[in-house]
Amino acid sequence: MTQCLMLDVDGVVVNGREEDGRSWATDIERDLGIAPDRLHGAFFVPHWNDIVTGRKPLVDTLAACLAELAPSLSAHTFIDYWFTKDAALDAAVLADCDALRARGVTVYLATNQEHLRARHLMDRLALGDHVDGIVYSAEIAARKPDRAFFDAALRRSGSAPGDTLLVDDTLANVDAARAAGWNAVHWTAGARLADLFEGR
Repeated sequence: MTQCLMLDVDGVVVNGREEDGRSWATDIERDLGIAPDRLHGAFFVPHWNDIVTGRKPLVDTLAACLAELAPSLSAHTFIDYWFTKDAALDAAVLADCDALRARGVTVYLATNQEHLRARHLMDRLALGDHVDGIVYSAEIAARKPDRAFFDAALRRSGSAPGDTLLVDDTLANVDAARAAGWNAVHWTAGARLADLFEGR
């Protein structure tokens, strides 16, 4: 019987902009003067894997990139824009988390995040009110779908693989969790978390 739910964040709990669900970067060129393709090539492609696994600091790395992309823009202003725009919460998912916890199920966020956004998710977006904890890639120096992520998540939760269910919108992560002995479900928009959980 599943006793621990591991829940992906982006694409499951958090779904882009509050006003329309689109990507946080949809209007970044209009609002901050940075072309998305330049940002992707200068920042995300060369640096994001190291940032999200805790090997590079977000603020310093981003500041160095912004010096070329938008010299008048500070890293902190950029991060505030990013985190504020990427904040549409799925109220039904959170309600189901509350109901499952009330039944004794342990619920964790299991997510590829760097340190600042992980804290933002738990504190500013108050996801910490709906879960028992968070396992995130920068803290454990491994990201989904790496096996090391799943092993670290089990150590954190104290759950056995067969008693653990991952709900994730990335199929590679679902496959990796199953390879590690977990139960896993591929999340699609419009699904109900409670129904997925009961179906396991």
